[in-house]
Amino acid sequence: MTRPSLDEVRQYHLRQLNSALRRPSMYGPEVTLRILLDAMAFVDGLDEAVRDETEALRARQAFTSLGVRGGFLTALPGYQDHLGAVASVYAEIAWRYDWLVVDRLIPGEVHERLHTQAVEWCAQDRRLDDVLSELGPPSVLCGGSNPHYSKTLVYASDADPGLVSLHFSGSFDEPQPILYALRYGDGPFPESFVFTPFGRSQGAEG
Repeated sequence: MTRPSLDEVRQYHLRQLNSALRRPSMYGPEVTLRILLDAMAFVDGLDEAVRDETEALRARQAFTSLGVRGGFLTALPGYQDHLGAVASVYAEIAWRYDWLVVDRLIPGEVHERLHTQAVEWCAQDRRLDDVLSELGPPSVLCGGSNPHYSKTLVYASDADPGLVSLHFSGSFDEPQPILYALRYGDGPFPESFVFTPFGRSQGAEG
């Protein structure tokens, strides 16, 4: 039996990680994402760096005894898709270490406008089709394609080291998800969200 090479092992773990980030509900609880990140860190000799990432999340109030999910439970009290949102945070770590395989990059000026003018951009409610029409497909979709389910659209640009995450809330009472909040930055977690009118109406602060 031929043993896989180190590169083949790395590519296998890379595929697993990127698949789990896109469909986290198919892979299990949040701990699965952490295990897959740890596997990539081990292969690339970055164990300590990834452990430091967890401590940085904890310092930002993005990681509690419940993991990153705990950060979202506090910041987005009315939100229903915490696992997809959680995946977007782990996607940020993967992006920093070149582990995130994106479907596309958006122009740098569009990416910059999203986070520098986030308050203005989130001043009105936006449905999924509105955002896709304006921004195009995401770099990574965290969550399924079913229009009735909540999901997170992640946008990346090679001109910016950060990712912009758009958290959508879905419902079987609505024809498509509605934008709950935009998230960007590595400062205090609660301060990284800009809420839409809909998000604020669900009890979100901001």
